Amino acid sequence: MVTKDKNLFDKLESLVSDVHIDEVREIIATLSKINDFKHNIEDDLCENSIYEKIAYELNNEFNLKDFKITQLEDNIETILYQHGNSSNFNYQFKNKVSSNTDINIVLDGSNLNEYEKLSLNSYFKELVHLLYIQFVLVDLQNRSHIDHLTKLKNRLSFQEEMKALIPLALREKMNVGVLIINIDRFRAVNDEHGNEFGDKFLKLYADTITDTIRSSDIAIRFGGGEFLVLLINVDNEIRTIEIATKLKDKLAQTYLITPNGDKFKKTVCVGVSMFPEDSVDINEVVKNAEIALTNAMDAGRNQVLKFELNQENTIDFF
Repeated sequence: MVTKDKNLFDKLESLVSDVHIDEVREIIATLSKINDFKHNIEDDLCENSIYEKIAYELNNEFNLKDFKITQLEDNIETILYQHGNSSNFNYQFKNKVSSNTDINIVLDGSNLNEYEKLSLNSYFKELVHLLYIQFVLVDLQNRSHIDHLTKLKNRLSFQEEMKALIPLALREKMNVGVLIINIDRFRAVNDEHGNEFGDKFLKLYADTITDTIRSSDIAIRFGGGEFLVLLINVDNEIRTIEIATKLKDKLAQTYLITPNGDKFKKTVCVGVSMFPEDSVDINEVVKNAEIALTNAMDAGRNQVLKFELNQENTIDFF
């Protein structure tokens, strides 16, 4: 980039009078910075990282402390990012990125001269479409980690979150209780009352699980009538089994009114395993909980069973 700029400057010096050469140099330098800034953020999928880079650039290039980035979609405004505490936003950059979506950047521009405002507009013109693309990509990425029916996290989310959680749990010596919950004979729900009723029943069970566990715990739909619950920093195995039993009993009392006006209930079986007591590999712990679940289902409905290390691992879970 430096060599190209140098060649441009040499060419410009032969075309532009000395009176304006410094202004031209400044414009080229600004365009070069804009291009570098654009490439710096266009591959970044982390929202906070993107906005912090923008904040850093505005602060260092324009000495701007307070600004806000908003998205206006179908006349509904969402604040994407706000930096600083000022509400004295007297400069606004508006840009339509689709037929129903605008991205607006507002800031306190009282100290900006005309050239700085022109430069800032150039920054924003390059930035706003990248912001929109990144916002859509992040939104799609987030949606891919959510089960559309129950709104719980899904299996993909589990694999991603474990990358951060497990090192933290090992470092802080945290126990994680792993519960696999399976609705007893769930297939009969769809067979008896139809898929729409079955979907409502799954959503009801998902809501019951979420309401019963702590906000710091993690609930995941693993597919069909099966859920995974991670009890983060739980005291011990005894407490984990107590919570598993509470969930089993609470779900057994959860009901949905059938088209005929009856209360429809289902029991569950729960398999339990402990991290890191049973294994320091979280996937192995989940397999262990699945083994315990299978044994609980074999023993009959409405069961909670803890994995024992002498049980054979015969399930290819992942």
